[in-house]
Amino acid sequence: MKPELELFVLRDGEGPILYAPLRRLAARLNEAAVASVSRRLQQLELSAEDRTVISLLEQHGFFTPAVPPAEDPWKKAVQVTLFPSDGCNLRCRYCYAAAAGLRHTLSPAAARAAVDYVAANAQELGNRDFVVGFHGNGEPFTNFPLIREICAYTKTVAERLGLEGKLTVASNGALDDEQLDFLLAWFNGVNISFDGLPELQDRQRPFADGRGSFDAVDRTLRRLDAAGKHYGIRSTLTTDSVERLADMAAFVAERYPHCQQLHIEPAWECGRCLASGEHTPDTEQFVAQFLAALRQLPKSGLRLVFSAARKEHLTTAFCAASRNSFVVTAEGLVTSCYEVCEATDPRAGRFIYGSYDAESGRYVFDQDKLAALHRLTVEHMPQCRDCFCKYHCAGDCPAKLLHDGDPERHSGSERCRITRAITLYQLQRSLSATGTEERDHDQ
Repeated sequence: MKPELELFVLRDGEGPILYAPLRRLAARLNEAAVASVSRRLQQLELSAEDRTVISLLEQHGFFTPAVPPAEDPWKKAVQVTLFPSDGCNLRCRYCYAAAAGLRHTLSPAAARAAVDYVAANAQELGNRDFVVGFHGNGEPFTNFPLIREICAYTKTVAERLGLEGKLTVASNGALDDEQLDFLLAWFNGVNISFDGLPELQDRQRPFADGRGSFDAVDRTLRRLDAAGKHYGIRSTLTTDSVERLADMAAFVAERYPHCQQLHIEPAWECGRCLASGEHTPDTEQFVAQFLAALRQLPKSGLRLVFSAARKEHLTTAFCAASRNSFVVTAEGLVTSCYEVCEATDPRAGRFIYGSYDAESGRYVFDQDKLAALHRLTVEHMPQCRDCFCKYHCAGDCPAKLLHDGDPERHSGSERCRITRAITLYQLQRSLSATGTEERDHDQ
């Protein structure tokens, strides 16, 4: 790709910040220096003072073009995420899928074929491992027999091919003793959906019979800690809970010391939200509460995360949905997005690109849809062209953008405001820690 300058002047309460994301450079300037930079970018005649400023910035690399991250070539998937069922034992008030009673369960044959497919791809590509994950528009453990069978099958396939078969799961954490013992014994990666404070968890994520679920999930998290497992927690904020974010973060950091990441997202008004009356929190309030929680956790090992605010990343794709995401739903459909998992979803035509063929025992893919998915990158979103977060958030979640139309006609959103505000704070914190200039070489 052609090198780009990608140079931005941002402002906060302390004044201007010059930011070169592709060079991972940031510096605080005064307004006179900003004027010098502006004249340099417009190729105007420079004064002696201008040349002094520009020379110093050039020495530090601010005016050295850098090559943007390349769009990854499509590769065969070496990771599959299986949806064992679309049923759930909880009735979360904001569930995007409105998961309830068991309607569909993934056939063992389809699950085994998916494991075979990614394992064979890993061997062909020379990888040392492949990944089998369990997720869903329901709770994976509502189909516990399939989870047990496929975990054992993954181990068998891995041993036969001389590879490592890694197992991951995203669960609501409301598990019985047998399920919890299995989780601890088998899984490499664990993520638990949990809203932290007892009163919030019980209100927002009750069991189907209305009982609170805090005690059940708290037991799971404590068992994970006692076993020395590292894991993540995913929480959702509504208008009723957003003001408790700092308390939630403090509670998680203190009570669950092995939790590595607390992933926070505002509720998305779809699914059960439409009937429960839950709403997306105000953008400014969400940002204020998120930053307040960040400030109180400087010495904690817990990372507080919003999915699109990730200064440490340089990429053209928000997630694997536009690359080689291979997700098999309970009905045997292949989707590239966890949130688009039913044929009736208005976005299904864009994200569902294949299915399991029981007759042949193989997966069938629509190559045209795969090609279209590969275009869901920031390079094809003109609205993002002049944003300093362009190569950090990479245009944000394509599934959410499709709610508002074609991502290529993306015109910005409330999530964009959240992303820019949190990313700016990440820059401010880096500058405060390192002085007037920041160099980030983490990646």
